[in-house]
Amino acid sequence: MRQDIFQLVPLVDASFFQKIFRQLPTENSVIELNNLLASYPLKEILNENIYEIEQRYQVNLKQEFKLNLEEFYAVYLNYYLRDGILNDIDFENLDHLKSILSLENDSVEKLTYMIGEIVYRRFFEKAISNGRLIRKEQDFLDKIEKDLQLPKSLINKISDESKRNFIQNYVENVIKKQEFSPDAELEINNIAESLNIDLLFSNEITKKLEKLKLYWKLEHFPLSAITCDIVIQKSEQCYFKINSVKWYELKSLQLKPLHYSLNIKDLKAFYLNSYYKKSNNSTYKYIDSGNLYLTNKRIIFTGKHKDLNIRSEKILRLSPKSDGVEIDKETIKSIFIQFPEKADEFSLILDKLIRERDS
Repeated sequence: MRQDIFQLVPLVDASFFQKIFRQLPTENSVIELNNLLASYPLKEILNENIYEIEQRYQVNLKQEFKLNLEEFYAVYLNYYLRDGILNDIDFENLDHLKSILSLENDSVEKLTYMIGEIVYRRFFEKAISNGRLIRKEQDFLDKIEKDLQLPKSLINKISDESKRNFIQNYVENVIKKQEFSPDAELEINNIAESLNIDLLFSNEITKKLEKLKLYWKLEHFPLSAITCDIVIQKSEQCYFKINSVKWYELKSLQLKPLHYSLNIKDLKAFYLNSYYKKSNNSTYKYIDSGNLYLTNKRIIFTGKHKDLNIRSEKILRLSPKSDGVEIDKETIKSIFIQFPEKADEFSLILDKLIRERDS
């Protein structure tokens, strides 16, 4: 077990002048102490053994190698806390080690605080790894706090940081997967309740969750028809309407796919991570501005100067833009529709209608 803590280290060779003056390298005193700890049970090492090393090398370990002595104590403490529990033998060994290394109380307190923070944080993060903090785990954490006499301010700091990091990572994973279902939302609320934390996220995270919540609803729930203020066919139902859109045609021709194809994940990922940025209108020819409607059969545009429409079966590709969407259709001219908002909602509804029509 001792060699799990320390390993034997070879002594360093004396320098040229040390050999001439028959001096021993003082750093070997620390190496010999290390090897002593690596070779014998802690209780068998006495103050006399430490004194003998000091005499041989003519050093005062406490004065000249204080940091090394503190490191020896820290290594032992960390080793004993590998399972988070200090038993009576561990306490006795640590007291003995403190004595033979001549460590002051303030040094031991500092080391206990430093190692204790690392250990407590490790076990706290493990305790909440499933998003819950049960009584049994809390009792275990309380024992670590008591054994190491950790201050309440440190405990509260670790608790708050660990809980917030957990919920933040959980939410970021939801965003990464682009799936914010009602079950996922419920789980986030359950985590917050169990860990007793408020759900406070940045504006960016909050907006992404709101988007994903909408995306999930559009993708998995039946679309809801809305009242349309223009005349449409009896067999048509309107699912989207927005005012103040601009209709453009692309100036250059594009290679078109043979049939409609779109990766819904790519569509969601684009609108989830893009910020509104007006498109470069030099690639488009302005046609008109007006109102836009989306039905189960077509896109209807009622402009100031002309009315236009595109039947859904003529659509071959959607290319999302931060402020709208490009639409490739069977006819030569592809178009770009610029939205004041809700370009993502329009694109997801249109994609769903096309897929349902083709299924």
